Amino acid sequence: MKKICKFSLCILPALLLAIATASCDKNDDAIDTKGGKSTLVQNIAANTDYIQSIESEVTYNLCDGVEITDISCTYMLEPTRLIVAVVDLNKNITVAASSPGNKTSGISTLESIPEQAMSAEKAGMKVWLAVNGGNFNGTQATGLFYKDGVAIKESAESGEDNCVVVTQDGKVRIGSVSDFLVLKNQAVHAIGGAQRLLEDGEFGAFMADDNTMALQARTFVGTNADASKFYIFVVEGSTPEQSTGIRLKDAMYISQGAGCYQALNLRGDVYTTLAVREETASGVEFNTLNKLQQSFPQDVLNGLLIIDKQ
Repeated sequence: MKKICKFSLCILPALLLAIATASCDKNDDAIDTKGGKSTLVQNIAANTDYIQSIESEVTYNLCDGVEITDISCTYMLEPTRLIVAVVDLNKNITVAASSPGNKTSGISTLESIPEQAMSAEKAGMKVWLAVNGGNFNGTQATGLFYKDGVAIKESAESGEDNCVVVTQDGKVRIGSVSDFLVLKNQAVHAIGGAQRLLEDGEFGAFMADDNTMALQARTFVGTNADASKFYIFVVEGSTPEQSTGIRLKDAMYISQGAGCYQALNLRGDVYTTLAVREETASGVEFNTLNKLQQSFPQDVLNGLLIIDKQ
């Protein structure tokens, strides 16, 4: 009996050490979610090295099929705010282009995103969300621009050779201008964009320059592999007490982590604007969700709307 007890006492520490070692090995292999709670935020955090920690996250449904997640995180050791809207295109909602006064021709002025959303609402659409579109010079888009089946601009300038396209079957695609030419006769809406962030799940290629490497506000969009979901990403920037912005390179990691298969960069910096519907006693309003770098939303040429299907 004594021999058995002595043997047990000998192997017990070794057994405990083996269990502890196995447990450590398992933890070492675990994905670092950096404090994220939801699967979306955990995956974004785990996929983006320069996100050090998630400080808070709030998720809510804007309507049936539109889920918004508001994230405060530490990025490059600085506070950063990221807002992600996930749009389920299998629901009774779709994507459309916006313009000043809801016009398809004779555009002579610019309009802020909340104003463009209101123009579309007054034209008979039920608008849930609106975000700024692509680059422009004056009242001319630098990329493609189709609205309600009308070609406002059919060519793209250098560096603006990607786009978001909504076709007659209601599908939303992100691709190149070359891809668009195949779908041109089916296009209902199209907004030109700049850098391709993801192409078939792989990182896009673009030049590193002062714009792409700067910490600034960003607007970018994406779709998942079967294009059943449309993602809108808005990062606040240049508000040091709340958000410093991100590099464009990290927009690739964020969109990939969120589940995108295709992703595209739109105009950012001071033009980054995300407005959402609010129904009040006095009527519908469109309020800017992100904190702006100025005291009011900047006027832009176009944007993207999330609307009820007609």
